[in-house]
Amino acid sequence: MESKWNKIKNLNFSKFRRLTGVKRPVFDVMNEVFHSYTEGKKASGGRPNSLCVEDQVLLLLGYYKKYNALYETGAEYGVSESTASRIVREVEEVLISSGKFSLPGKKDCLNTKHGHLLIDVTETPIERPKKKSVEEFAMFRKTFIQGKRKDIL
Repeated sequence: MESKWNKIKNLNFSKFRRLTGVKRPVFDVMNEVFHSYTEGKKASGGRPNSLCVEDQVLLLLGYYKKYNALYETGAEYGVSESTASRIVREVEEVLISSGKFSLPGKKDCLNTKHGHLLIDVTETPIERPKKKSVEEFAMFRKTFIQGKRKDIL
């Protein structure tokens, strides 16, 4: 599959911004920050990424701009839903931790007057309860389902 970056890297500034939602210089800084992170990560070894650095940043920007489901975003780039989720979390974590793309905190927003309000409604992972072990289920079945403790039911 051809890289999405190869298709759009020659667009003029206005078309690039319409497609990605950010200006070209901002994208270049994002790309530079994430590229330096991946270079350090490659030194430790591991499996290579299926997408280039530019495509990973584009995946994040496309997910934020269109707010498609991660399945759709992943299919657009030729990766699975879980891979798209991992890429989004990793890229946003690196960009925020760089300090160049973080927003001011709540207190700063309360102290100054702003003409616009932005509410973050992105997906957040939910902790699911762990499945019961086989022994716990056997005990539950023995006490409640087989009728040995009828007074509780």
